[in-house]
Amino acid sequence: MTDTTVADATTPTTTTLFRTWWTNKNLQYDLVMSFILIILNVAAVLYVTHHKIPFATNNLYFFPFCILVYFFSGMMSCMVWYGAIFIVEAYDMYIIGRICHIFGFAVLLHLLYFISPRQTLWFGIPCSLWFLAAFIEPLYTVHLPPVFEEFRDCWKFVNEEQQVRVVTV
Repeated sequence: MTDTTVADATTPTTTTLFRTWWTNKNLQYDLVMSFILIILNVAAVLYVTHHKIPFATNNLYFFPFCILVYFFSGMMSCMVWYGAIFIVEAYDMYIIGRICHIFGFAVLLHLLYFISPRQTLWFGIPCSLWFLAAFIEPLYTVHLPPVFEEFRDCWKFVNEEQQVRVVTV
């Protein structure tokens, strides 16, 4: 038998930079959404090429622009997240991933429009609701707290007990 106690068995754990980086919720969201958009875009491209659906010519310039920005912003997002392992202050650079998701979603909607305009509406409207929710959250956490504090201070003033003088004539 040894004389070990519970206090001896517990050692303080230290968190590594990699663990801190990997538990970042913005990184997890960025990775999951990137994989989902890549899978959906590849599936749409395979469907368009397999069924020999022609590309619409009315979006001749905007569609390649979306593809290029999607590709380059995806590469920048990967580089920024890799840099965030070593530079802890860089974890707020998730906005590049959100820009990548905007253009990935635009590419997906273009591909769905090539397949069927009705499918674009049926898929695009529900996804747009998710999309707005994903972009309102950073707005809420960064810009709106001062507005809510002012609003709360105003209601505190309104709800304070006021001294009322009643004058009878």
